[in-house]
Amino acid sequence: MDKYFARRVQEQMNLPILSLPKENSCGCADTKSSDTNECMCPATGLVQIIGRKYALRLLTVIGEQQTIRFNDLKSVMDDMSSSTLTIRLTELERAGLISRRTYSETPPRVEYALTSDGRQLRQNLFALSKYATQNAESAH
Repeated sequence: MDKYFARRVQEQMNLPILSLPKENSCGCADTKSSDTNECMCPATGLVQIIGRKYALRLLTVIGEQQTIRFNDLKSVMDDMSSSTLTIRLTELERAGLISRRTYSETPPRVEYALTSDGRQLRQNLFALSKYATQNAESAH
């Protein structure tokens, strides 16, 4: 994922952009470390997307299956309504994390798969999960 991926996602999804003091080139005062002016605020848009209910689970399920059809997703996500599933899939597609392929068949067939950005994000989320698990154990 390139440095500005989250900002593009934020703009594509019409998510609000936080207004922060103009201390860095993007107007962000939050930096990774005191010796650099690299901004962390591009992660805001990404966190807003993957922080939505079911989004991480969808990325995991789609990633495990390579490609998966809507009804198969629906059966795996049995606690999720069809309308919510449709909304989350649309959000993830607009964010460039999944792709949707429609086949001209009767009945219509639609398959979902992770994009390269989605696969990369999924791998990074595994690393984040590992960190969170280690951190939770040391906090107790």
